[in-house]
Amino acid sequence: MKAELQKDASVENANSSNAVVSHGVQKVPGHWSVLGNRNYALLFWGYFVSSAGTQMQIVAVAWQVYELTHSAIALGIIGLIQAIPRLLLSLVGGVFADRFDRRKLLLVIEATMATSSAVLAVCTHFRVINIFIIYVIMFISASFSAFEFPTRQAIIPTLVPRTQLASAVTLSSVMMQLTFVIGAAFGGYTVAWLGLVNTYWLDVLSYFVAIGGILLMVVPRIPVEKRAKSNIGALIDGIHFLRSHPIILAVLSLDFFATFFGSPRAVLPIYASDILHVGPQGLGILLAATSIGAVTLTPFTGWISRIVRQGLGVALAIIVWGICIVAFGFTPGPLWLSVLLLAGAGAADMVSMILRGLIIQLTTPDEFRGRISAVNAMFVIGGPMLGQFESGLVAGFTTPQFSVISGGVACILATLVITACRPELLRTQIK
Repeated sequence: MKAELQKDASVENANSSNAVVSHGVQKVPGHWSVLGNRNYALLFWGYFVSSAGTQMQIVAVAWQVYELTHSAIALGIIGLIQAIPRLLLSLVGGVFADRFDRRKLLLVIEATMATSSAVLAVCTHFRVINIFIIYVIMFISASFSAFEFPTRQAIIPTLVPRTQLASAVTLSSVMMQLTFVIGAAFGGYTVAWLGLVNTYWLDVLSYFVAIGGILLMVVPRIPVEKRAKSNIGALIDGIHFLRSHPIILAVLSLDFFATFFGSPRAVLPIYASDILHVGPQGLGILLAATSIGAVTLTPFTGWISRIVRQGLGVALAIIVWGICIVAFGFTPGPLWLSVLLLAGAGAADMVSMILRGLIIQLTTPDEFRGRISAVNAMFVIGGPMLGQFESGLVAGFTTPQFSVISGGVACILATLVITACRPELLRTQIK
């Protein structure tokens, strides 16, 4: 479950059917008009390609780990290895995003992550790859990703006029879901047809597309008086801001527990190999399924972004997610039915993602965007990665099916508990 919140008039204008002119560029109606902003378009398309490459790498790593170990716990450890640096370093990454040149940060991050994929390709080619090397590379990549997510999220509002911020947030969410579909599905077929080595090299090439886009961007610098302090005080300021906005903390908690308990990603290689018997191609389709559901809601994103009671919408969407995951756990196949249920979960996740993103972006001032985006990353990205470890561990000691079903039930119960403890969330209306 992965996007990010001030005036209803601004949101209304961003989704208006009338064309608007901003920054000297004639806009066309709809969310896609935001791509008329050159710098945002460069960021969008660069990350579209590199994110698709990342999803290909995820398929390759999952398949390779299962081929090496045939262990659900080993698959779950991938999530743990990636979650630890994200949880430990995301707040530091947020301070960096509010302190230093965001464009230069992104360049360093993308180059390092490209190198990580190249190491996987080389080690696999020379047959020196093992589970330890994969875990180390995943840890390094996740460490730099902890800086990438808050930096990229913080830079978006500086690239578009405020009237188009809702469209930028929504379109970025759609873009990520599209890359999950394209990258995961294509990754399954490249692993089957071209092999693991070539899949990793395609991921390396995708990073260079993002680097090229970043090099062409012109990004406003953070004013000196608004830059975060480069010490612990910056972290404390960010924590104080979050504590003074409990609704932000509540929606982040909802997403964290939904993905911690309800994400079946770690056991999908087992489903593809041993339950559904559909191979790496089927694994790619299963990994893409939730995003397929999210993408089908693309024509309705304007309506979703205008939902008045955003907090209630987030809670209901997460409950639907849990119900779909439980149903998937009870279904032994065929593949199309498993994909349909995961797609339903993904559609619910898209609703939650858009509404959660608007709440966060429209209530966070620019000088705090990096740090609050970092907290968002800790919850939104750390949740599913820790969830991979949780589901892999449960599957290792019980069965993959029990892991999925119990996780979906726990997701629903966690949502009910959080909304009972914070009932004002259900009445939240960001104006």
